[in-house]
Amino acid sequence: MTDVDLHDRIVALERSTRWIIPAREGVDGWANFVQSCVESRVAEESEFLREVLAHALAQFQRETIDACKTLIAEAMAQRVRGTYDRAGKYDLGDVVALDGGSFMARRASPGPCPGDGWQLVAKQGARGIAGERGPAGKDAASIVKWELDVASYTAVPIMSSGSRGPALELRSLFQQFNDETR
Repeated sequence: MTDVDLHDRIVALERSTRWIIPAREGVDGWANFVQSCVESRVAEESEFLREVLAHALAQFQRETIDACKTLIAEAMAQRVRGTYDRAGKYDLGDVVALDGGSFMARRASPGPCPGDGWQLVAKQGARGIAGERGPAGKDAASIVKWELDVASYTAVPIMSSGSRGPALELRSLFQQFNDETR
């Protein structure tokens, strides 16, 4: 039990003891009983109403937050519309490309772009300063001769570096030519 609960309970007990009438002959005992029943029922109803109100407020808060999130998302939605067209109709959040930059419509019917109705989002920057020239690279290897194998119909390139390149299989080429001449 928290301090707040304990305090509320003490206040309720003090309130109920104020109404207690010492029993005398006659109806005083009944008055105490009826009074305690009424106070008990009022306390129950009060607690029930607090719970209902707390639940209703929590539900209202959740629904309001969800509605606000939806409205904000719709308002902030960006729709990429491609290159700007003077004859096009644009709405809030539409994004267009123009002259190497991107612009977003700030309102419905934003007018000509660029202009007050458009917000520059991104723009191509100026070319930077050229760096130092690096050392010259090595020449690429070139084919200096071919090694032919007539029996297997292959040609293997011999490179300027002395390495051998991948073999070319020529049998199907010659067979195709041979089949066409018959």
